[in-house]
Amino acid sequence: MQDKRAHTGEHIFFRSLSKVVPEVSLDKISIKEEKNALYIKYSGDLSWDKLLEAEKLTNMIISENRKVIVHNSKKDDVITKFPDIRIKLDRIQTEEVRIIEVENYDFAACSGDHVDSTKEIDFFLLTKVNKTGEDSYRLEFEVAEKAKEESLKLSKIALASMEILQSAPENVERTILNILKDNERYRQNIAEFSQKSFESICPKDISGTKLYFETLKGLDRKLVIKRAGELLEQSKAFLVLFLIDEGIFVVCGRSLDINYDMRTLLNSILAKFGGRGGGRENFAQGGGSLSDNYETIIKEIEKEVEKIVSSLV
Repeated sequence: MQDKRAHTGEHIFFRSLSKVVPEVSLDKISIKEEKNALYIKYSGDLSWDKLLEAEKLTNMIISENRKVIVHNSKKDDVITKFPDIRIKLDRIQTEEVRIIEVENYDFAACSGDHVDSTKEIDFFLLTKVNKTGEDSYRLEFEVAEKAKEESLKLSKIALASMEILQSAPENVERTILNILKDNERYRQNIAEFSQKSFESICPKDISGTKLYFETLKGLDRKLVIKRAGELLEQSKAFLVLFLIDEGIFVVCGRSLDINYDMRTLLNSILAKFGGRGGGRENFAQGGGSLSDNYETIIKEIEKEVEKIVSSLV
């Protein structure tokens, strides 16, 4: 029953969306017990206002208790008989075409199961929207009881978010956008500071070996790897760098006149962060997950690394 309601609900919603956004096209649909989704193509901006308008129109049609009617037609006659039909003639292999009509609203070629009237669907709700490509979107949805349950969950999330943000409903989106802008500005400031610090990085001398041990934030990985390579062109140089972003990225390297397998050191470090890496004996890199106490762990690693460097011959 759930599949029938979801399938007919998808027909109504796509027709509604087509009325709001005429340029939209349907790529494919997925009706499953655990998740329903339709995949669409649209080169413009698919705004939440447009989606809401399509949802409202969909639920209005559902509430009107319109009949869902099955028609059959010859393939050669289908366009003439049903000029507004949604159909891909090249995909139809039979001479007979089955058409599903939502009374005076939508006509679509379809072989799936459907309800007898729109009121059986009860309620339609978009639950998630993802942009999957330059002009493609994935729209998840629910119908009937599941849609109502999901609407209450989303309402709770929205109300809790308003409380956290200390914002009125009409100001939430603007508040979040301002926070994102502030975070980006702070991120850029940190990156600029880290880059200046990185460019002037100074080693610690341990038994004649130059140890570069630094924690960096907001820098591009390629820049870190490039700079690390430059530092290791010196003689007697040993390097361990931590780059902190959404996770933790570690670079371990040594100059060619030092005999030590940096892959062993790298993986012992990344084991503390649930990660792994690889590379060459003299230069290795990898990533892991950022823990709350990562700064304490890095300080402990620094002591271990200093012991390793002091033992080098």
